Parts: sequence; C-alpha cells; structure tokens
Amino acid sequence: MSWLKTWLGRDISPPTPHAQPPAPPFGQTPWHPTHRHKKGGGYRLLGYGVLEADRSRVAIYDDADGTVWVRSADEFEDGRFSPITLVAVDEAAQPSDD
Repeated sequence: MSWLKTWLGRDISPPTPHAQPPAPPFGQTPWHPTHRHKKGGGYRLLGYGVLEADRSRVAIYDDADGTVWVRSADEFEDGRFSPITLVAVDEAAQPSDD
C-alpha cells in the first residue's frame, strides 16, 4: 500500500474517527446560572428535550460543578425554579463568605 501512496503522492488512508476538529472544551465561557432553585441552588437552563420513553417534555440544566440534570419541564416550570436577573447572576457567581 505504501508504494501506491508514494506513486499517488498523497495519503490514501481512510479517515480516522477523530479527523474532525474537536469540539471546544466545556468551561471556555464563564458559567452563569439562569435559574435559582427554591432551596437556593443556582442552575443554568441548557434547553428542553423529549423523553424517549413517553415523549414527555423535559428541561435539561446544569450546575456550577458541571453536573447535567434532567427533569420534567412541568416540574421545572412549576415554581421550583425561578429565572434570575443579570444582577442576581453576578451576585451568585461571587463566592460566599459562609
């Protein structure tokens, strides 16, 4: 096969699975919460999806530690989580003195 590569003057190897440029790593942009749980935790809503088992709508969100959570969209929107303002985002991003 190397004689063919030499004869053609180019690599004829099949593409590797990693031939595409890698996706940018998580965490390149600062993490900011978009919602506050009623018990006080900050979370960032990533979007909505569909649960395969019963086609119900789910909310997909993460926390500052990078854990990704999924729960029923009805539960996410029933008052357990409230949207936070940009001022609250800046305050939530600051370390607490506790």
